[in-house]
Amino acid sequence: MQKLIINRLGPIEHCELKCSQFMTLTGFQASGKSTIAKAIYYFRTIKEDIIELAREQSLVTEPVSGLENRFNAGHKVELKKALENHLREKFLRTFGSSLGMSSEMYAEYYFTKTCFIKISLKNDMGHAASNYIWIVFSDGLKNFLEEKNNCFPATPLGIAGEELRKFKAEMYKIFDDYYSVVYIPAGRSMITLLSQQLNYIYATMDDMQKRSLDSCTKDYLERILRLKPEFSEGLAGLTAYPAEKAVLSQKLLRQASELIKKILRGTYRYSNGEEQIVLDDGKYVKINFSSSGQQESVWILNLLFYYLLQQNPILFIIEEPESHLFPESQKYITELIALVNNCNHSVVLTTHSPYVLGTLNNLLYIHNIQSQYLEKADDIIPKSLWLDSNNFNSWFVKNGTIENCMDSEIHMIQNEKIDEISRVINNDFDELLELQNIEGKDVVSGCL
Repeated sequence: MQKLIINRLGPIEHCELKCSQFMTLTGFQASGKSTIAKAIYYFRTIKEDIIELAREQSLVTEPVSGLENRFNAGHKVELKKALENHLREKFLRTFGSSLGMSSEMYAEYYFTKTCFIKISLKNDMGHAASNYIWIVFSDGLKNFLEEKNNCFPATPLGIAGEELRKFKAEMYKIFDDYYSVVYIPAGRSMITLLSQQLNYIYATMDDMQKRSLDSCTKDYLERILRLKPEFSEGLAGLTAYPAEKAVLSQKLLRQASELIKKILRGTYRYSNGEEQIVLDDGKYVKINFSSSGQQESVWILNLLFYYLLQQNPILFIIEEPESHLFPESQKYITELIALVNNCNHSVVLTTHSPYVLGTLNNLLYIHNIQSQYLEKADDIIPKSLWLDSNNFNSWFVKNGTIENCMDSEIHMIQNEKIDEISRVINNDFDELLELQNIEGKDVVSGCL
């Protein structure tokens, strides 16, 4: 099982957590949930970084003056060195400047016992910059990078498909990680609100302005710009062109489509350069005039459905899927995420919502029901939504650390964690009620 360790990064003082197939992070505002989610994104996308760097290296065998490339620095740069340089820049674009960070900061990710990557800060005379980002690869990964240096022969047609497939297969085996990562950040409505202007805004940004975006938001932004045209005929158009792999059951696709329709109160379409919510009567609303809940959720729904059809394993990192949604819709979006998770995908979810956590508990509880009643349970909650507690974990982030909030006996999220904020509110009410009781006693005492 993969493991993440963070020390003195952002609000996190120290945490260690094992990463499961479905993982939730909950806790108070600014407690560090996003820091953990971004750390998972940072490490789990290193596979794609290596692939991109290896391809880039194959295009330039000798330094070429005037040609911008990470391998044209006046001398040949090895793949391992190029990856170190890239990861330093990526760290700054993900977490901000290291200058204000504690010198005790470090982050480690263990893909396996023998494959890991460690990030720390170094201050010595050998590096001009203070808090220099220091990167350590495990021996197996280091050997792989050295072995694959300049491994692709340069050809006018680029890299042969078979060569690239072999490279990926060998690398994924070392990492023991076959998931690509899709990060869906919080604050999505602003991007949706600027839908029609988004292409122009992004196209007019220079490279420095694009680099100023944090890497998670940039990845999300570029992804939705790239995928919008795929939705020209809505979800129905996507299902008309099956993926190369075996097609999902129509029942499953219907379930996903129905959940999306319940949340959006319509269906999404990208037509003539406009994002639209199409209503039951055929009329539509431009996305920038739709409700805040629709704007926040639309691209969570689109991405889940799109990659559900593709059937390549995806790790979805989703921040606050409940944003601006009515509790009933929070239930539906949580069920959709569970459905997608059960189709060989993986999920990291940050949330403040007791409705999201409560829905997850319902989906976990079914496995506590005796076998003779499972058929009836399927009538209440479809089996496609049931969650396996063996592949599920929930963490509560508080005071710079984390604690596992799964009940070890019934294998559900502890109710006291779901009700943490309710307890604060209830305590206030109890104190006010006590004041009223005191006042009543004083009145009675005065009468006597």
